[in-house]
Amino acid sequence: MSKINLTQMLNAIDNNDLEFYNNLNEDQKKEFSPWVAMRFASSAAGGNVVSSFYLMMVNELVNKNFNDLYKYPALQWKLLACCGAGQKIYHPWIKPPKGVKKNKLESLISKTYPGANYDEIQMMLELNTDAELKQLAKEMGYDDKEIKDLFKGK
Repeated sequence: MSKINLTQMLNAIDNNDLEFYNNLNEDQKKEFSPWVAMRFASSAAGGNVVSSFYLMMVNELVNKNFNDLYKYPALQWKLLACCGAGQKIYHPWIKPPKGVKKNKLESLISKTYPGANYDEIQMMLELNTDAELKQLAKEMGYDDKEIKDLFKGK
């Protein structure tokens, strides 16, 4: 299986490369996770202005109605590419907080949004419907049995 090069993907976002997704091979397109790309794109180092710019752009262009567009990864990519500042920016991976016991749905959100704190995870669970959370689990590679197990006891 051919992996997507993270550095190249983030450079493509930074430089507004609208064709990056279209240039991926079929295996890479299957591997592409808009949720992970969105998470990386929203975290940018380089001062308050740059960080705020990326966070605001990703939230306004990509995050809104994200679940409505899950069947259109090429469109999701183009929205991500529109968020770039036109220059290479470092996008740190923000680890999830440690020490907070999570149920299975909280763990799903934590894996999807590694930098989310406990309150943000709870907000995501409140704002998303079960159908949206099930779709997220599918996009993250969960099978039907695992998805059913996620919602046990809810």
